Amino acid sequence: MVGTIIWRGTGRTEEVADLTQETFLRVFRALPYYDGRARLSTWIFTIAHRVTIDFLRRDPGTRKNPMLVSDPTQEHWLETNVPSEAPDPEALLMQGRNEALVREALQELPPKYRFPLIYAAIAGLDYATIGEILRLPVGTVKTHVFRGKRLLKAAVVRRMGLSNGR
Repeated sequence: MVGTIIWRGTGRTEEVADLTQETFLRVFRALPYYDGRARLSTWIFTIAHRVTIDFLRRDPGTRKNPMLVSDPTQEHWLETNVPSEAPDPEALLMQGRNEALVREALQELPPKYRFPLIYAAIAGLDYATIGEILRLPVGTVKTHVFRGKRLLKAAVVRRMGLSNGR
């Protein structure tokens, strides 16, 4: 999950291992200060979020020109998710293109909206947990997720308009 948070936040597969390692080094160093008020997973996700934000601040070109590749956790998608009647290859190709389009559009979003949307829609975290990670009230998290969805939709529509005009 930590790797997914980092990968979705940066869009760069080649950074995931290093940033995940940095996250767990920070977790190890801070473990004596863990007070148990939040769940351990929430605390670790918070540290992963901060590591990702720190990376984005150090490398501002990441958002402008992300190296978008397929999700490393989904490498064996075809092996594990093919129904008994597999869809035709064209349908699989279109699904892959659509997923890439959404990933690229997601990287366009400002981190303020991108992270809450990733945590809610992709990581499946509840708003209270996201609020703890981001240190925001639940109402603000809901607003950021809503606005993030709206911005994502607009970015996808823009990209589809560009790709259809080529």
